[in-house]
Amino acid sequence: MNLDERIKQELSDEAKHLDQQLANDSGIFTMLANAFKGSLGRWLVIVLVVGLLVTVLMLYSGYQFFFVEGNIAFKLHWGVVLLVATMVQISLKMWSFMEMNRQSSLREIKRLELMVEKLCSQK
Repeated sequence: MNLDERIKQELSDEAKHLDQQLANDSGIFTMLANAFKGSLGRWLVIVLVVGLLVTVLMLYSGYQFFFVEGNIAFKLHWGVVLLVATMVQISLKMWSFMEMNRQSSLREIKRLELMVEKLCSQK
């Protein structure tokens, strides 16, 4: 077996291993549950409650802006409230997903630490 064949074999073995890991990877609901179990789980609950309140504000301000008759100042007020509520909602969702990603990354780092420790103890 020459060098090229060995490299191809190693790459294909690594690809199979990665495919197997990705197949076993948890979905978004499992990641969300892990984020609730993490160190910032209480903050995540607060963020989700605030996000729910902001969603209600978005719906109400959208209704006021698009369907209720009024002067320009009235429309401008509810339009600005709608835009600000949308930006707040986006930032809350981004923070939630970053927290889920942080928990997932921490889990993988701990897994790698255990693998390195296991390899070091074998030698």
